Amino acid sequence: MPDNSLWEDFLAGDERAFEALFRQQYRALYGYAVRLTSDEDAAKDGIQNLFQRLWHRRARLSQLEAAAVRPYLFKALRHQLANDARAQTRRTSWHTAYVAELAADFHYSPEDFLIAQELSEAQRAQLLLALAQLSNRQREAIYLKFFDDFSYDRIADIMGLNPQSARNLIYQSLQLLRQRLPPVVWLWLLGQWALQGGYLGF
Repeated sequence: MPDNSLWEDFLAGDERAFEALFRQQYRALYGYAVRLTSDEDAAKDGIQNLFQRLWHRRARLSQLEAAAVRPYLFKALRHQLANDARAQTRRTSWHTAYVAELAADFHYSPEDFLIAQELSEAQRAQLLLALAQLSNRQREAIYLKFFDDFSYDRIADIMGLNPQSARNLIYQSLQLLRQRLPPVVWLWLLGQWALQGGYLGF
């Protein structure tokens, strides 16, 4: 069933459509949430909290075209996880400055990107080191582009950027990777992304 049909039925109060939407999107949302938080329990709680909030607020939500449903849920989940992190921080009385850092700077681990079995141990270490030298936001933008296959406009919306800033963020990240990786590893990485269906027009 297309996303927009589920979404429309969910907005109309159809519980079966709501459950189907949850099942349809759960795997992608869970993967995104784990990459952001590095915490499986926090990821599951975040998704559950998000869908509870969506259900209660469905009367105030807008219609979405099919292609916009998943990016919308990614963006909403990002906000939900940030809110959950702030609430958790308040409960544990952590320092206020750390609240902002935690909420704004999720953790995209280099290991989230790939298990480069085809590379030698040394090449794989070089790749993970280069990815680790990117900021979390740079890793997140690259992942959304080349693994989740979102457009620049969708990535900008999810991450709270304008489209040009999203393009710049990804371009700068790729330039850094190209500078830091040996040619053979860089070309291998491009090949992997091409296999994922990512557009490599940079």
